[in-house]
Amino acid sequence: MANRLTCLIIASILLPFMASGQSVTFYSSEDNINIPGVAVQISTVKGKTIKSGITDASGQFSLKGVDFPAVLKTQHLSFSPIIDTLYQRTDYRFALTPTITDLDEVVVTGQFSPQSVKNSVFRVQTINAEQIERRGAITLQEALQSQLNIRLSNDLAIGSTTVSLQGISSQNVKILIDGVPLVNRNGNGNGADLSQINLQQIERIEIVEGPMAVNYGANALAGVINLITKKEFKNRTEISANLQSETAGDEIGPDAGRHIQSVGINHRISDRWSAMVSGLHNDFQGYQGSATGRTYEWNPKDQWTGTGLLKYDTENFSAFYRIDVLSELIESFGRQQDNYTNEGEYQPFAIDEEYKSKRFSHQVQAEGKTNFLDRYNLFASFSDFERKSSQFANNLVTDERTLTTGEGDQDTSTYQVWELGGAGYLKPVDNLSLQLGYQVSLESVGGGRIADGDQSNEEYAVYTSAEWELNRFTLRPGLRYTVNNNYGNQLLPAMQLKYGLGENANVRLSYGRGFRSPSVRELYFEFVDSNHRIFGNPDLQPEKSNHFGVNFINQYKLSGQNVSSDLNFFFNDITDQISIAQDPANVSNTTYVNINRYKTLGGTLSQKATFNKLSVSLGLSYIGRYNQINEGASDLDEYFFSPEVSSNISYQFTKLNTSVNLFYKYTGALQSYFATTNDQGEETISIGEIEGYSWLDATVTKGIGQHFELMLGARNVFNIQRVNNSGVSGGAHSGGSSVPIAFGRSYFVKLSYNLNLK
Repeated sequence: MANRLTCLIIASILLPFMASGQSVTFYSSEDNINIPGVAVQISTVKGKTIKSGITDASGQFSLKGVDFPAVLKTQHLSFSPIIDTLYQRTDYRFALTPTITDLDEVVVTGQFSPQSVKNSVFRVQTINAEQIERRGAITLQEALQSQLNIRLSNDLAIGSTTVSLQGISSQNVKILIDGVPLVNRNGNGNGADLSQINLQQIERIEIVEGPMAVNYGANALAGVINLITKKEFKNRTEISANLQSETAGDEIGPDAGRHIQSVGINHRISDRWSAMVSGLHNDFQGYQGSATGRTYEWNPKDQWTGTGLLKYDTENFSAFYRIDVLSELIESFGRQQDNYTNEGEYQPFAIDEEYKSKRFSHQVQAEGKTNFLDRYNLFASFSDFERKSSQFANNLVTDERTLTTGEGDQDTSTYQVWELGGAGYLKPVDNLSLQLGYQVSLESVGGGRIADGDQSNEEYAVYTSAEWELNRFTLRPGLRYTVNNNYGNQLLPAMQLKYGLGENANVRLSYGRGFRSPSVRELYFEFVDSNHRIFGNPDLQPEKSNHFGVNFINQYKLSGQNVSSDLNFFFNDITDQISIAQDPANVSNTTYVNINRYKTLGGTLSQKATFNKLSVSLGLSYIGRYNQINEGASDLDEYFFSPEVSSNISYQFTKLNTSVNLFYKYTGALQSYFATTNDQGEETISIGEIEGYSWLDATVTKGIGQHFELMLGARNVFNIQRVNNSGVSGGAHSGGSSVPIAFGRSYFVKLSYNLNLK
């Protein structure tokens, strides 16, 4: 019913919007908030000034007494000026672009205090709320689709999407919400399913590549992706609602494709108290594609998420409580199978599977300052994640479902995590800042596929770092000491150096020691059915890595417009990499072992420019991946390199209150070595390749009046569904497969409503 209502509302809207009145309103393109204090000049086409002044508290400027056509000019300290022609007597709305550049954007990940990207000793990449909105991204998966150095992987069997960073797997990428790890079925922050992370209340995404173990501990070997939530509300009450319908390939309708509804309310209760509540329903009806009968290529997924926030603010102290809730159902429908009752009645059946996920995350954070500390922050969080997998024999005549009784058919996995931590900051002298912090992580994992039904992991850590500024140099050493009940102690150093070549040019050098602790699943997993015998290994050692990075960023003017360049090189050397392999003690079993050495080597070059109403970015990446199978074989390449190209283009039609956006990425072919045996039983080395592909998204947004916005979009314009994986070649064990990318080209329409009350 909800999907039919969504389609009906969207289809019935879009009548021409006729405005009346004689005023012009200016609002920020970043957050849609009206802008007071904009200097406005209205003149004739020949240049004679008719009227001038500034916008009022609601961002409006009266056009009373103006004869049309007329030329409008604006000026504001924080926004780029515009010049446009007003042709008729009506209400106008113009989006002004903030003059704050990427290098001036404030970030918090790994920082002593919030500061600009330019001043950070880390190379921090950001995706802000405006960029998220322009591409129509609902989940983190969609927001990262065209990001350089990132590859997404889909698992159709369990309906998940994971991410690799700098050529390193998702188990080494830590996903954070306001600096706190996001618990999921694979671990505490690592291996997260990006399709379960909605961006409804996200202010920006901060990405730091390379080990962040000093601040964030285990599993941040490749880097961190930190989602910063919205906690500041400019208006007394802000109400938003969204309706979106999307095709799945060529499948469309109330009972096909994807349908999304969301609502959010932010309210400032008083000068000190504010609250927020939001909810989102993401209903994917599945994609059948070339599948037949009851089966799907991409299984249906019904997802509900909700968020609540209560915040308290004073001049020297702030604290908030946040709750996030997830409920997800994935259904896998089996093929129809013939069956006859004892009486000879035909009653076909099918074996169906369900995957139900539930997550409740509670988070409390506080920060402030004292007479002794310049700043402190404390946090505590508790996350409760449950995933239940069920298999049914479904009578297709009576719709009666019966749980099957095979080994491994039914399972409930639980993951409960307490995270406690905090840090204090002081400045003993003007050019030296110190940080001292602690972190406690208590994990409990249970389920029928965990040895003894329940296992735990405890980690206690203290860390310290300093920032020393000397002329143009900023030096930041750091050290973390960790005690873990499963794998002993770890001492992790890091060093960052930033040198300012000028006001807007910086060079950064970085070294970091990283590690990834084995997950509880890798240590204690037990999964046995008719096709699998997989066992964890409690003797696993942590993965360890050394990271080296060099970065150069420069911002300059070109024809009076801001242009920024970013050149980055990195090298990662990982030892004791955890892989899955045959158990030497029993070749019929599969287990986890420390067998691999792995390296990645690469570089990126990015350019960003804004020319009046046009914003353009272009990035190139070239990453080499190494595998230990190369060692000792001089005739084999040490690295396989893979290119990436990314480009985003956005153009603002100010007069029409419309923007057009393109998001492109080319993901190059990915090669690797495979060990196999030929027809004579001899072991040989072959090369497999996952072919490259291009991805393009396009959106058009149109403001309708003061409160509505319409977005039309197309995802995966090139209609990529699967790419070939050549596997190994030669002999009886030859084979090939394909890698799922998407369910094909899709189109969507989104209607947004925003109401801001002062």
